[in-house]
Amino acid sequence: MKERINWIDWAKALAVASVVFCHLPQSQEWFYYRYLQAVTIVIFIFLSGYLKKDRGSDKENWKKYWHGLIVPYILYNAIVYPYWLAKFYLQHGNILDLLQALRPIFGAILLQHENAFCEPLNGPLWYLPAILIMHVTVDLCRKTRYQHQILITLCIISFFVYAANKYWYFAPNLTPMGLMRNLPYYYMGYVMGQQGLFRTTRMKRDLTGCILCLGASLLLFAWHLDAFFDGQHLLHIILFYPVNIGFLFGVMYGCKLVERCRSSIVTNLSIGTLVIIGLHIVAVTIANYAIGYLFDIKEGICYQWYEALPVTLVIVSLLYPIILFAKKHCPVLIGRNRVQISK
Repeated sequence: MKERINWIDWAKALAVASVVFCHLPQSQEWFYYRYLQAVTIVIFIFLSGYLKKDRGSDKENWKKYWHGLIVPYILYNAIVYPYWLAKFYLQHGNILDLLQALRPIFGAILLQHENAFCEPLNGPLWYLPAILIMHVTVDLCRKTRYQHQILITLCIISFFVYAANKYWYFAPNLTPMGLMRNLPYYYMGYVMGQQGLFRTTRMKRDLTGCILCLGASLLLFAWHLDAFFDGQHLLHIILFYPVNIGFLFGVMYGCKLVERCRSSIVTNLSIGTLVIIGLHIVAVTIANYAIGYLFDIKEGICYQWYEALPVTLVIVSLLYPIILFAKKHCPVLIGRNRVQISK
């Protein structure tokens, strides 16, 4: 097995912890919370493109997609369904009818869509079918002489479709809209991975890049919010992309700063991304209930950042043994078809 890329492991570990953090109830009025909600997912999208292999047969590719994306999507939805049923019963105090029981199933079939007839079963999993669609799109484009011309055109179209949806809100909560929003980041990662870019580590350059990119991203996000509140919706939409690009490269440069700091915990969190993404919603609900019970909180919980951070660490720590178990005994939980020994 090839040696792992350590800065990528750091990036995935930080991103998956941020996902848990962002799914803890906090106020939308807090700048840091809205910022992390807006930008965290681009790390997974970019790295999915960056790590996309150069070529492979259709059979090999689909075998990889089946074990790495499709089976985990089905499995984690199935695992969470009993939790959804129990939560419904506790919230409503009555046994649900057939249509109510089918709502989350329809939502999962429609890739975590929500409308009058369905609702997300395990919402964070939406990015798995989105990445699958991006992978397949690249595979199809590779069969032509105009791979990059087609992909660039699709990225441009995706921007306008996403912008139109954001402006007129004609297809909210639909996974293809998430794909439209994130396709440019995937293609950016794909091109950089194919060209072998972003491999070398230089401390001074990486530190400067991290500070400048994150600083620019934060400033642009403040402008992005002001544009929204001022009713400048077009500017608000346009600024969304440089905000995310600045964050993405700021995090990448920052992770390259710790390239030489190898940690089995970080590596395992990276390997077990699917475990945390697939199960953390259940863990968050249990944590909220336990904290509410212990501290006699009658109304809904709203964490401050310094409260949400340790709760995030506890949730990740509780899911960590499942990652270790999956590596040795149940590789399907981490998107593999067999046990692999990593260096």
